[in-house]
Amino acid sequence: MATIKRRSDRGNRWEVRYRDPEGKQRARLYDRKVDAERFAATTTADMIRGTYIDPEAGRVTLADFAVTWQARMAPTWRVATAAGVANSLEQHILPVLGRRPLATIRKADVEALCASLALAASTVRTVHQHLGQVLGSAVEDGLIMRNPATKARLPRLEAPRAQPVPLDVVERIHDALPAWMAVAVPIGIGAGLRQGEASGLTVDRIDFLRRTMRVDRQLVSRFVPAPVLGPPKTDSSNRTIPLADFLLDSLADHLRRFPAGPGELVLRSPAGLPLDSDRFGHQWRRAVRAAGAPGLGYHSLRHTFASTLLSNRVSVKAVADWLGHANPSITLKTYAHLMPADEEVARAVLDAALAPPAATLRTEPGARIAPECAPDVHQAGGAGA
Repeated sequence: MATIKRRSDRGNRWEVRYRDPEGKQRARLYDRKVDAERFAATTTADMIRGTYIDPEAGRVTLADFAVTWQARMAPTWRVATAAGVANSLEQHILPVLGRRPLATIRKADVEALCASLALAASTVRTVHQHLGQVLGSAVEDGLIMRNPATKARLPRLEAPRAQPVPLDVVERIHDALPAWMAVAVPIGIGAGLRQGEASGLTVDRIDFLRRTMRVDRQLVSRFVPAPVLGPPKTDSSNRTIPLADFLLDSLADHLRRFPAGPGELVLRSPAGLPLDSDRFGHQWRRAVRAAGAPGLGYHSLRHTFASTLLSNRVSVKAVADWLGHANPSITLKTYAHLMPADEEVARAVLDAALAPPAATLRTEPGARIAPECAPDVHQAGGAGA
């Protein structure tokens, strides 16, 4: 039970004394009695509910806690995830909030940080996600009572609608790329690979006999000292994709011209270097400019792959599996506007399954009359029929 006493030796301030759940004696001073009473009541209630947080625990700075949190979490992360989190903390979060004690960070501080970032809205949301993970862990560790990043207002995310690339543009990009990289185009439109997945594709992942491609890793090159093969973006990104003949022919021709062993990368520079995001991006940007489509990303070829299948009525579930989406709803959200309208298909299906025979008309449940026996409403009912 907390006690309140006025301390003349402390400038007539009000002292709250209590024992924490571990039996340690605690004391807090307040200028006003009402503030002391409020703290005493809240602290007592928290200890009864088992939600008491040691005020001293929240004095750990965000920077100090982030170091121990990263060390603890690193073994559970993919290489790309660890690198992305480190980049968010070092470049965006810690320079602003790193010296702040955890207990002093408020939702307004999180919102102000996010609003100050001169980044794309999607990147801001990633930074916010990483900050929320750090603070959420601090809650779980009993250092703070609640996560101030929860429900913080963020810049509105305007997701661009996925659009396929016209085939004439695809051909111009293919022709503008150097020969040792041109196969990236049929890989993109024929298998829907992400750039990291295309760069991490090795020969042994292509089964020419079964006409399939296995995607189970990617080339990780952002925020790491050197490119390394790592797991794909998500668990659902592990997938097997059926390959069309044009892609098999393109891959076979590429490997004839640029031989590679079973475990070697399909895409390599003339010096044998992997095409990390920088090398790949440099060549790609040159090619799309030459093709008259500046700013077009490699990911647009993935959209072309998906939209081509969906517009020709391949099932959403199958396309989601081949894209590596965790749920078909993600595929629908991204590509529904590219799918053909189904009104005429619906009419044909309903007519075939449910329409009565053409030679009869239904009048009432269980009764049918031939059309020639039907009364002439104009004669029988007159003008008021």
